[in-house]
Amino acid sequence: MAKYKTEFKIKVVKEYLEGNVSYKDLAKKYSIPDKHIVRTWVNAYESQGYEGLKVSRKNNNYSLDLKLNVVDLYLTGEMSYQSLANELKISNPSMIARWVKEFRDEGIEGLKPKKRGRPSNMPNTDKNKDLKNKHNKTKKELSELEKLRKENYYLQMEVEILKKKIQFSQMTETEIDEYLRSLDH
Repeated sequence: MAKYKTEFKIKVVKEYLEGNVSYKDLAKKYSIPDKHIVRTWVNAYESQGYEGLKVSRKNNNYSLDLKLNVVDLYLTGEMSYQSLANELKISNPSMIARWVKEFRDEGIEGLKPKKRGRPSNMPNTDKNKDLKNKHNKTKKELSELEKLRKENYYLQMEVEILKKKIQFSQMTETEIDEYLRSLDH
């Protein structure tokens, strides 16, 4: 549930727009923890009207191209976070700030969609998991790794076979027959 209802936000915004009341006074009057919340509501209302204050229950997915354009506009110094948000009908200017930070930290990769939620504890049985998880490895390294894994598997099998051979060599023929019959059941 949202902390503030849309009707309450409109009431506060209209009071600000109609009178000579500051953000700080309105925040104090309505027990809003910070004047910046009121300022954000006023900006959203001025740029998007009623829709800007509505509580959105859905997550908007923005395309990589849009994110790149927004980041570029900000970095070239043409527009602020707030003016970009107003212009593009993005309700939260801090989202643009996050895009800029991710772009500065990781480049274009930082703007691509990321997996969400808790990682699975189940083992990944996908044969191509290395191709998915190790995107920074070359194909040569991946084929080398696959070759070593296969070799390791066969060596482990060889060790198991040798252990069984030793075990059978120490058993009598009747013990071997009993063991083989127990495998059939």
